[in-house]
Amino acid sequence: MDLKIIIVSYRSLPKLDKCISHLGNSHKVIVIENSNNYAIKENIEKKFSFCDVVINDKNLGYGAAANIGYKKINTDFALLINTDTLINESEINEIKNEIVKNGDNFALASPIYDDLIDFSKNNEFDKNFIKTELNYKNTSNREKVEVIKGCSLIINCKKIPDDKLFDDNYFFFYEEIDLCKRIKNHNENIYVFNKIKIKHGNAEALDGNSKLKYDDFRNWNYYWSRFYYHKKHYGFLKSILLHLSKLLRFFISTVFMYFFSKEKFRTNKFRFLGLFCSILNIKSSNSDKILK
Repeated sequence: MDLKIIIVSYRSLPKLDKCISHLGNSHKVIVIENSNNYAIKENIEKKFSFCDVVINDKNLGYGAAANIGYKKINTDFALLINTDTLINESEINEIKNEIVKNGDNFALASPIYDDLIDFSKNNEFDKNFIKTELNYKNTSNREKVEVIKGCSLIINCKKIPDDKLFDDNYFFFYEEIDLCKRIKNHNENIYVFNKIKIKHGNAEALDGNSKLKYDDFRNWNYYWSRFYYHKKHYGFLKSILLHLSKLLRFFISTVFMYFFSKEKFRTNKFRFLGLFCSILNIKSSNSDKILK
């Protein structure tokens, strides 16, 4: 059973190097670098002969970059990770064993890790998802869930309902939730493989001004994507009704906090702008320009 690995990267050679170094050299790796940094391509391809690096002219967002990698594979199964996800060769072999055991009985799966446990408890993304209480003490090989994170996806390519993995309209956030919704609508299974435990860093190394910019980026994109997701699956009117109180609260808090708290002012400002831009149908790919 052949398995190819897709890694989405953005201007972080040390993280990418560390991620690939953990993988061993037994599997073909396709790296989608979401920048025009050709030095990363040269460095990685020289050091790791089993890697091909695709350079994008600009940051296309996580979903669009992953779609480029997805189109380049010709295997029935793929493993999509980002540079904060650390999986070693023995864990990849365990993943392959689970794939063989489960065959075509699933569309998506994931190993288990700390923030996936928190993620699975939260149905704030979509109230129609059923909460699942994941934990490391689960003795079963697998557990059926309705939503998993996009940083470590085991993909059964034959079961994906469309010709691409993610909706390109999402720049950051909700790509995997939208994918899980589509899988759910097609009555396919999503599993967590409880016996395979990995590490996910979740941008833990950011600090100072970089941390502030990343927080602004997250706040803008989360609420842009949240509105778009509900509009796509439940209609514009329902999404407006769901988000109107948040829009008003963010606006009032932005004005009020301008005089009292710089941090809370920034938080509410970018949440308001992301939500407002989504309502106006301004593309999420513009978030890089808006946040400069």
